[in-house]
Amino acid sequence: MPGSDEVTFHIPSHWRVFVLDDTEERLRWFRERVPKMRSAKTAEAAIQILAAEQFDLIFLDHDLSWEDAGFPERQHGNGKEVARFLARTGFAGRVVIHSKNEDVVRVMARLLPAATIERFGDFDISES
Repeated sequence: MPGSDEVTFHIPSHWRVFVLDDTEERLRWFRERVPKMRSAKTAEAAIQILAAEQFDLIFLDHDLSWEDAGFPERQHGNGKEVARFLARTGFAGRVVIHSKNEDVVRVMARLLPAATIERFGDFDISES
């Protein structure tokens, strides 16, 4: 449950939501709040889904495995690769970058300047 400083995203029930995260605990958290969401645990799977389907809201994590953590220069296999895909294809929906990796959040935000940045654990979601 969010505290007084935390944000709650109110998502219309008809919106199509996509989540990129490799942590099953986080994906379970998202599913509890948005049961009809689509998700992927890898950048490759995310790009395949995003190329084939339309979404209104995307939640993006960066570090998709322990190997990516602390390596912001990595170009493939992380959320930055998906952010590049969204920027290149002109995604017009809403994007929330929810990575706890502060360095790459700034890079992803440059790729997607309209994105909202919220650390996972600092926000909640409700469907309306």
